[in-house]
Amino acid sequence: MSAQLDSYLEGSWQSGDGSARPLINPATEQELAHVRSITGSLASAVAWGREVGGANLRKLGFGERGALLKQMAQVIHEAREELIDVAVQNGGNTRKDAKFDIDGGTAVLAHYAYLAKSLGEQPWIVADEATEVFRSSKIRAEHVLVPRHGLAIHINAFNFPAWGMLGKAAVSLLAGMPILSKPATSTAWLAHRIFRLLLDANCFPEGSFQLLMGSAGDLLDQVGPQDVIAFTGSQGVGNGIKTHPRVVASGARVNLEADSLNAVVVGPDVESGTELFDLVIRDLVVEITQKAGQKCTATRRVLVPEATLESIREALLERLAEVASKTGDPSNDEVRMGPLTSKDQLDDARAGVATLSKDAEIIHGDPDRRDGFVGIEPGTGCFIEPIVLQARPDKVGDPQASFHNHEVFAPVTTLLPYDGQLASAASIVALGSGSLVSTVYSDDREWLAAAIAELGPYLGRLVVNNEKFANASLSPGCVFPVANHGGPGRAGGGEELGGMHGLSLYMQRVAIQGGASQLARLLGK
Repeated sequence: MSAQLDSYLEGSWQSGDGSARPLINPATEQELAHVRSITGSLASAVAWGREVGGANLRKLGFGERGALLKQMAQVIHEAREELIDVAVQNGGNTRKDAKFDIDGGTAVLAHYAYLAKSLGEQPWIVADEATEVFRSSKIRAEHVLVPRHGLAIHINAFNFPAWGMLGKAAVSLLAGMPILSKPATSTAWLAHRIFRLLLDANCFPEGSFQLLMGSAGDLLDQVGPQDVIAFTGSQGVGNGIKTHPRVVASGARVNLEADSLNAVVVGPDVESGTELFDLVIRDLVVEITQKAGQKCTATRRVLVPEATLESIREALLERLAEVASKTGDPSNDEVRMGPLTSKDQLDDARAGVATLSKDAEIIHGDPDRRDGFVGIEPGTGCFIEPIVLQARPDKVGDPQASFHNHEVFAPVTTLLPYDGQLASAASIVALGSGSLVSTVYSDDREWLAAAIAELGPYLGRLVVNNEKFANASLSPGCVFPVANHGGPGRAGGGEELGGMHGLSLYMQRVAIQGGASQLARLLGK
């Protein structure tokens, strides 16, 4: 039988006692490892994390915590080749996609390690300047951030087992909150291997980082008022967490990153033959096919002016045909896109395309293709080629249209022709009920400025591209630690990263009130 991946709780490796759940190579369907869930109560692990891990972590100043993050980044970088191999096998990632996940997590650790240098060695962060409580008063109020005395429960998604775990961990550990991390089971081998490397290198104080494999069990039943839950996954599961009776009763803080029908809006001035047009196509191909479309920031809706629809469609489909011909076993260097991570994901994707087809026509790709994948026997693996649909004209602005309500977590996108007016584009984007990111392309500065005001309320991040910066532009789906990651409405309403702002999720904002000189002395100013 394959190797079992155990949990690490209360300072030791613990075997689960539930049924074995296999982790497979989604290209070959070979079993790689298995996980057994812990069926007993997790109450003692939660308490141990709060009491032992929290106390040990808060003994360290921000600089010392930052040094630990730097060490973590170094350990992972040194094991990069090994970790890439794990991601290719268990995640179905191409080598390029595996690096995107692993290097992304390392970058967040490095960023917050650098940020720690500016935070001083007081057990708090001074958030603002002292302000008179009323005019001419000698009494001042000033806000500080202090670590919450609870446990940070991190429930991560299957698509980024490295970046998801490490990104949350970097912020939480620097803020001074211990972690219990639960990776999604299907791709948990990578998260488990990273954790073991960090543990063996003594990268965190005792109790400050625990790993739960398999089911969450009764974890949510144990939360208290000082705890934080950070979840990445589906909207349905996220809403279940937010409304869990114990979570509601305790007042535990919850941050959700959920479904996102991210949109691209091509401006009416974008023309074929320009660098900006080429950037549109290049970005679309990346955001449709990277990680086989299994990204929370992938482009799901493409708003294209009716006047340029034909040229954009032609260029996009030509590029995607190249990717389709090189979809297959990600261990093959010629392959540009690997499989989805599981049979369940493949079944969901095919069903999702059928749902979208009620309101749009498939113009590229066959969701039922089962052969011709590079290096793969017919009928083997969890493969789907890039799929592009085009919305029926009468459905583009329909709030009930499937492409405004259903995310297919795969290399699938829908073209939405529009009249080129920003007001029309904004109303269409808004039908997605909140997204993590949208991207706009135009050289019209007034149009772009208006896009910020009109699209901004529905987004966590807006990427603005024009001809001048086309060559320097970065893929819009890439999440950077300096920028907010989250989004309103359907996207969960959460906020992660964003530099210093990310720390506030794990810290309590406290107003300190007293005399001006008294506050200056107390707060070390």
